Amino acid sequence: MNRVLPLAFLLVLSACTAPDRPASPERLGRFMGLVAHCGCSDVSLDRMMAEYPRAVSAYSAGDINRIRGFIEVGGRENFSNQVPICAEVCSQTCAVNAVVLPLGGRPLGNGAPCALTEGGLHLTEGWSDTE
Repeated sequence: MNRVLPLAFLLVLSACTAPDRPASPERLGRFMGLVAHCGCSDVSLDRMMAEYPRAVSAYSAGDINRIRGFIEVGGRENFSNQVPICAEVCSQTCAVNAVVLPLGGRPLGNGAPCALTEGGLHLTEGWSDTE
């Protein structure tokens, strides 16, 4: 039993998401789509879709291709709680800047970008009144 408990702890610990690792393509793509959809900057959804590889160049080619679909999802979502979703996205000024500055978009706040990490990227889940 004394040997099993530390092993189980290590397995559980290894399954936890590290907050400082790069944001997943799904979350990053939705965030980017929401930045355009919510009007956090002057980058339109069409422009985001066309030029997004410049903003995510640190990701692998496979991830970059996956991100595109999630940009479209985030850019077209329309949930009942869309106003708080947009408020949360646009309030993350350094993350918005990290996305729009490589595309030549208008920065927010002091214009400083930050790393787009799992722990630093906050996204509210959408819900519908019909659920």
